[in-house]
Amino acid sequence: MARYLLFALLAFGTHSCYAGGNDGRRVRIQGRQLLIDETPMLVKGICYSPIPINESVYFAPYGDYFTVEYSFIWLRDLPLIKAMGVNVVRTYGWQPQNDHTAFLDALASHDLYLMSTYYLGDAAESPVSTPEQRSKLVQGFASEVEKYRSHPALLFWSFGNELNGVWNGYLQALGKSGTEQCDWDERYDDLGGCWIHKGTIPLKGSKCYESSYCVYKRLFSFINDAAVAAHAVADVVVVSAFADVDGLYDKVQRAGEFAPELDAWTAQVYRGSTFGDFFEGMGNSTSKPVLLTEYGVDAYHDVCGEGKHTPCFNKHGDDSGSFEDEGAQAAFAMNLTLEIYDASSSTPSCAKATAGRNGDAGPAKCTCIGGFLMSWADEYWKGSKAQASCPVTQGHRGFDPKKCQEKAHVTCGNWDTSVHDLCGYFLDASPDHYVNEEWFGITAPTQCEDAIDSLRPRATYWKIRELWTGERAKDVQGFETCTEMVQNKCIALGDGGGNTILDWFRSTPPKDGLQICSGHGTCTTDWTKCGAGTSDQISTPCCSCELGFAGAGCAELDARVHVAFGASAVLAVLLLAMTANSIVTACNGKRMHPDLSEKLLA
Repeated sequence: MARYLLFALLAFGTHSCYAGGNDGRRVRIQGRQLLIDETPMLVKGICYSPIPINESVYFAPYGDYFTVEYSFIWLRDLPLIKAMGVNVVRTYGWQPQNDHTAFLDALASHDLYLMSTYYLGDAAESPVSTPEQRSKLVQGFASEVEKYRSHPALLFWSFGNELNGVWNGYLQALGKSGTEQCDWDERYDDLGGCWIHKGTIPLKGSKCYESSYCVYKRLFSFINDAAVAAHAVADVVVVSAFADVDGLYDKVQRAGEFAPELDAWTAQVYRGSTFGDFFEGMGNSTSKPVLLTEYGVDAYHDVCGEGKHTPCFNKHGDDSGSFEDEGAQAAFAMNLTLEIYDASSSTPSCAKATAGRNGDAGPAKCTCIGGFLMSWADEYWKGSKAQASCPVTQGHRGFDPKKCQEKAHVTCGNWDTSVHDLCGYFLDASPDHYVNEEWFGITAPTQCEDAIDSLRPRATYWKIRELWTGERAKDVQGFETCTEMVQNKCIALGDGGGNTILDWFRSTPPKDGLQICSGHGTCTTDWTKCGAGTSDQISTPCCSCELGFAGAGCAELDARVHVAFGASAVLAVLLLAMTANSIVTACNGKRMHPDLSEKLLA
C-alpha cells in the first residue's frame, strides 16, 4: 500500500525524459538506460491479448477484457506471468469509455508494470489527413493517459501500433495531406515503388529518398505531438510500436529528429532465430534506446511453407505432416532473448552510451532496454483477416483456388473463432518458412465454457522462466484444468452449505455426494449472471441458485423465503389470536368460568 501511495505521489511530477537530473520522477530515460526510481531496468515483457476461444476483437467487447467483468481471465494469468519472471505486460488497446482501474490494481499487486497501447487501428478508422483530425487523436490519447496518470502500474504508453506499416495507410494519408503532397510512391520497392520490402535503402538525391523523408517527417511529427501531450499530463514513457519494415534504421537516422519527445525507438522484429544486424543498425542511427515491442515465432510446423505448392489445403490435425512444434518455438525464443541480454543497456558500463559510441563494446551493445515476447496465449480470431487468403474460402460457392493469394490456406480468412486454423503467410526466416498467426502463444488454450479457457504451458514458458528466474522445476499446479476452474470452484462454493438449512427445506443432494452449489443451484459461467469481480476476486463461475436459495454457494435462504417465513409467522399469530378470540366468545356465550377465560386470552 505504501508503494502504491508513493508512486501515486511521484506520478504528478513534471516531465524530463532526457539526460540530467531526476526531477522527482519515478521513471525516465537517461542516455540509453531505462531508470525506475534511479535503478536501471531491463524489460522482460510479454504481449498480452487474452481473447478467449470463440471470441474476437471484431465484436463486443472488442478485445477489452481488462474490466472487472473479466477478472476471471486476468486473475487466472497474472500469477503465472509473474512466476515466469515477467516485469512488464503489454496490451494492445481497450475501450476508453471503460474503467480499467481494477486490472491496473491487480498488476500492481503482482509487482507488474503495464505498457498500454492507445488503439488507433488503420487510417480509415483514425483519419489523419487534416490538422483537426490529427489534433483529435492526440487529445484523445492525452485524455486517456491523464485518466490513469497516478497509477503505479502504468509505466509505458504506445501511441498506436505499426503506424509505419503501409498496410495501415498512415504513410499514404500523411503524404497526401496538406497543400503540398510528398509525391511518395506507396508501392513495394520490388514493384517499382518507394516502400522498402526486399531492396536496399533509397539513394541520396533520388525521388524515393526525398519523398520518403517528407512522409516520415510528417509521421514522426504527428507522433511527437502525441508524446508532448502525454508528457504534459503524466509521468510515463511514451513510444510508438513500429514494424521492422521500410528500412527503419534509415528513416530513424534521417527523420528521427522530428520526434524529440519520443522516449525510445521501438520495433516488432521477426527475423527468425536471430535479430541479425538490428541492434547494430539502430545503435548507429540514434542515441535513444531501443525497445522490442514484439519478438518470437509461432508454435506450429506447417508444411505450407515447404516446396512450391500453393494454395495450401492442409489443416490442423490431418496427415499432411504438420504438427505443433514447441521445441522450435522455445529454441528461437531463447536465442532471441539471449541476444536482448547481450544488447542490454541496463549494466553500469552502458551509463554513457550514445549513438555509434559504446566504448569497446561495439555499436550493437548498450542499445536495448528489453523486449516483449509474442505472446501469452494463442488467439483463435487472428485468422479472420489473414495476410494470405482466398477471396472465397473452400466450401463456399464460387471458391476457386487459382484466385487465392500465394501460400494461402484455402480456409482463410476464417471468421469461425472456435476453429484453430493455420491462417498466416510465407516467411523464409521462420523455422518452417511459414507464420501461423493463431499459434504464437507460449500457452495453449482449451475452451472449458463460454469465455473460460484453461491454459497448457508450452516449452517456451519453462525455458524463458528458467532464464528469467533461475527456476528449473516445471510446476504445473498453477495451470488449472477445466474441472479445477469450473466444477471445483462451484464445489468449493457449495461444500457443506446445506447444513445451514432446515431439514424439511433441503432438496435431494446431487449425485456422487458432491455438494455443487449446496445441491440447491447449478454452476454457471455466464458473467452477466455472476456479476463483476474485483482486482483480487473473481465472480465467474458462480452458483445460479434455485428458487428459494441465495448466497455465493446457494447455502442461504432467499430473502423472499425469509419474508415468506415472517409473513407465515404473522399469519399464524393472527390465526391463533382469531381462534382464541372465537373460543372465548363461544365460551362467554356458555358462561365459561372466568379463570379459564383469562387463560385462553393469555
